[in-house]
Amino acid sequence: MADTIPLGGAVVGDPQMKPFAIARSWLLGLSLVLGLELPAWAGCGFPRGAGKTFFSLQPEVYQPRTRFDQKGRLQQALSEYGETRLNLFTETGLSDQLTLNLNTSYVFIENRFASGADTVTQRNQGLRDLELGLRHTWGNGDPFFSAQLTALIPPGYATQDIPLPLGYGVFGYDLKVGAAANTQLGSLPAFFDSCLTLRDYLGYPGDRLKANLTFGADLSPEVQAIVALDGDFTLGNGAPLLFGDVAVQDPDYDSLKLSGQLNWRLEGGLTLGLGGFQFLTGRNTNAGGGFTGYVWLSY
Repeated sequence: MADTIPLGGAVVGDPQMKPFAIARSWLLGLSLVLGLELPAWAGCGFPRGAGKTFFSLQPEVYQPRTRFDQKGRLQQALSEYGETRLNLFTETGLSDQLTLNLNTSYVFIENRFASGADTVTQRNQGLRDLELGLRHTWGNGDPFFSAQLTALIPPGYATQDIPLPLGYGVFGYDLKVGAAANTQLGSLPAFFDSCLTLRDYLGYPGDRLKANLTFGADLSPEVQAIVALDGDFTLGNGAPLLFGDVAVQDPDYDSLKLSGQLNWRLEGGLTLGLGGFQFLTGRNTNAGGGFTGYVWLSY
């Protein structure tokens, strides 16, 4: 739900680096999911419903060892980068049409590279931007349509004189439209959710266009499968955030990511879920894939 902002800089990787954040691997155990009356997905097109609240914790581990260069060619990563993220998302239905939501992540990031005969290790951790949104939904489920305005609020992290900033550190907003529907996959209950987002930062990072397509189906009353395709594309009008003369946050990147998850429903609406993701293509950004889990609560 939250973004991964690519790391810049021309550095050489250290192949002897151990897997990032081994001590934090317990986060993968937080892969619980609680089923919803609507499809088990905190998407873009569906309403939450008056008086209903949804809460999500999503741990994620990402250790790319390849990257896409400026022309989209897959290459060895320039450094040993790793990110462990705990994403927080919550939304509540103010009415049957209006849904208020909040999205953010607490992240641990690490970058290790060779500098001459030495190995340099950079680390940072903290809360990334808060995304506070209000969504209006039309329709009765065959399909739903929605529009959302989201404020992007930096919580005060540093961006100057540090090699691994947590974000751009400027305010912005999203304009988002979505469509969703309950459907069938043969005899199986299923759903479709889609979203198109224009992101405008009120400063140097530049504008972005994001798109999401999600499809889910109940394989049985207990097991649900979800697949999603996410695109994130620059509109080419932004400048990078620099550390000295090296770009550490560069808005000039594109990516296309495929993700999937399996959810196991237990009694009382409680469900276990695990997922993974893989970047299919991109430009000027990290490649590879990672693992994720979920803690979803609906009441």
